[in-house]
Amino acid sequence: MSGLHRRFILLLLVFAAGSFSVSVANGYVLAGSKWPQPGGLGTPLTLTYSFQNMFDGGLKMTNGQPLPNSLIRSSIEEALRVWTTAVPINFVEVVDDGLPYGSSTKYGQIRFRHTYINGPDPPPPADPIAKAQAYFPSGDQYPGDIEFDNSDPWQESGTQSVPDILGAATHELGHAIGLNHTDVVGANMYWIFHRFQGLGTAQLFPDDIAGIQLVYGPGTGSVTSLVPEPTTSALMLIAMLGLSLRRRSR
Repeated sequence: MSGLHRRFILLLLVFAAGSFSVSVANGYVLAGSKWPQPGGLGTPLTLTYSFQNMFDGGLKMTNGQPLPNSLIRSSIEEALRVWTTAVPINFVEVVDDGLPYGSSTKYGQIRFRHTYINGPDPPPPADPIAKAQAYFPSGDQYPGDIEFDNSDPWQESGTQSVPDILGAATHELGHAIGLNHTDVVGANMYWIFHRFQGLGTAQLFPDDIAGIQLVYGPGTGSVTSLVPEPTTSALMLIAMLGLSLRRRSR
């Protein structure tokens, strides 16, 4: 075998090895659409969001009681915030009139709601079925909207059959801003979304970050809620009132 032939085969092997490593490391799949970013990759953009019917008690826990509204809101806001750690999207909450499309005039670009999708999982060993769904940024009837199945039970610490809003919202937001399913098991965008164990546990995984930064470029965004964060003075007042009440109860 000639030296030129050997070098050619070596190059082929190197190319094949490199291609294999890339396909294993990056399993993300882009949706093929994104929210407009006039300034180009890496520049800030603002997306509004709203809650259509999320706080009407329609999402239930395993005991049949409504999932607490504070948990629903905090979970979704944490999911939004997680994505802003990787890309320069500023999510801003706006008022939602709660009406269905056709009569509604006030809602965000990303609208959160609950609806019937398909009910609880079938018995094992059947695969799980959808707990939530989302629409890509363009080309759909409700671009960016996210829906949770109100015929499924929900809880704070998610399991495969009884999911958490935090894990579902993190996954569906990935769709809402331009990612499709990945083949990387454990990533947020895997078809069985990652279950988180309560508020404060959400995170992006390397495959999620690589995919979404390819769409919008790296950067940092923000979340602006209609429910303001307590100010330092308000927190001090609450602490003083609590101390006063404890003293009186002794």
